[in-house]
Amino acid sequence: MVRKSIFFFMFLVLLVGCNSHQPFEITDAPRSSNKNVAKGPVPTKFFGENQHVQPLDIRGQDFNIVGEWYDDESILYVVDEGGVSKIYRYHLFTGEKELFMNTSAPVLTMKANEDHSMFLIHTSDSQNLAKLTAVDKEGNIQFEWEVNSFDLFYSWNPYNTNQVFVTSFLEDWSFQTHLLDISAEKTTKFEVFQPFIQWLDTNTISYLKWDQNELDYFAPLYSYHLDTKTEGLLFENIISFAAYKNLLVTYELIQGEDALAKVGFYHPERNKKLYEYKMPLLSDYSKWYIPSADYVSQQRKFYSFKPYSTGAFDTYGEKFELVSYDLSTGKEEIILEKVDDQPLNFSPNGFLCLYGFQFEKVIDMRTKSITELVIF
Repeated sequence: MVRKSIFFFMFLVLLVGCNSHQPFEITDAPRSSNKNVAKGPVPTKFFGENQHVQPLDIRGQDFNIVGEWYDDESILYVVDEGGVSKIYRYHLFTGEKELFMNTSAPVLTMKANEDHSMFLIHTSDSQNLAKLTAVDKEGNIQFEWEVNSFDLFYSWNPYNTNQVFVTSFLEDWSFQTHLLDISAEKTTKFEVFQPFIQWLDTNTISYLKWDQNELDYFAPLYSYHLDTKTEGLLFENIISFAAYKNLLVTYELIQGEDALAKVGFYHPERNKKLYEYKMPLLSDYSKWYIPSADYVSQQRKFYSFKPYSTGAFDTYGEKFELVSYDLSTGKEEIILEKVDDQPLNFSPNGFLCLYGFQFEKVIDMRTKSITELVIF
């Protein structure tokens, strides 16, 4: 019983990019310190100052989610009708929309690959059956795959835009790992015994190796080479981590400090440390609470919410601030103050950000303001 409880706890903590038959998402990513904080201008070269987000009016429709960025100016959103889903493309500045595709089962989540040339759509009309469909920019199906599964976790390979690593769970939380190659229309099973993986390079994945028999606050971070099937230790005593293209973020508890973490930025292939800073931690029962974050590779900026103080998450009465970390300069910038910690999803160029549990809001980086994207 203890083993199952611990596994379920880890499943909730690490559900990043996870597609669940129950439509919720928890993001796992870091924060910052108060050192070298600056409030600077946001680049505006991509779009003019007179362009504003046009709210999407879906009153009278059964809104599901804003699923993903289609490109820098358009999003894909989902409405449900009679047990199926319709996915629309919506231009944020003109207000124009068009049908992108229909699905035969409700859409749970979707995720674009690194260059937004394909979208992986997770649908399910049964508690124990999941379907993943990869479509291109025109909505044409490139690959379909069904698996007996109560829940799914998947992670696109940012170094190979045709590959995605998938973990399928059964109701008893036993799992099987798979590598999907979209272009080859091929699925390969792997005996990787940790379910929540992220990519370090083209052929190497990474994971925290939790002891399922212990309720620990930290675990060693390992790499696993898919070709050689060899495992290697990267770091000891990691609280959490996040891997993006050419960026690995680690969180370590600072010994002797009162609920402070050391956050390290590394180049994942060269294992070269870029920067490091301290951040406050909130405890959440038997784990550390890690607020939502995202990385914009085009700008080399890491964005994260952070609390104003340490303490217990369930009694924390303050809001959060949204900050950015420039990996070219090492500087921190405050974007928003006294806001809620909710999931983030930046546009490819990083000038706009979907925000909220259904991505129903937009953060405009030009004005550092939040706009309600969806009118219910």
